[in-house]
Amino acid sequence: MDWLPTLLSMAATQPDPAYPPDGMNLTPMLTGNAAPVSRKLFWRYKANTQRAMRDGDMKWLQIAGNTFLFNVVSDPLERANLKGRMPDVFKRLADEYAAWNATMLPEDGLSSASFSGRDYADHYGVK
Repeated sequence: MDWLPTLLSMAATQPDPAYPPDGMNLTPMLTGNAAPVSRKLFWRYKANTQRAMRDGDMKWLQIAGNTFLFNVVSDPLERANLKGRMPDVFKRLADEYAAWNATMLPEDGLSSASFSGRDYADHYGVK
């Protein structure tokens, strides 16, 4: 999502105002003229109905109907679900994800299929 604004900046041009990009220009960080900036990241993945948001060290995740909250810095393997211990953070991230998702196009059920390992010929050890 950051490629378009970064490449447009490097080419000394701007995007069409009717089609604003959703990423940010990383040229200042890439050239060493600015420190990295903190920002929220949102994503959704069709397989297992995965939904996620990252804000700083915290990651909200919904996958296959289950919900989680992780501190991905202190718990990079995402083993300790903090949802019950930090309900305010969990609710804030879930609400922010819902608000972001409401601005996205709906997912098309026919756009792609979910595959398992047996569907790919190049996977070893799959029976």
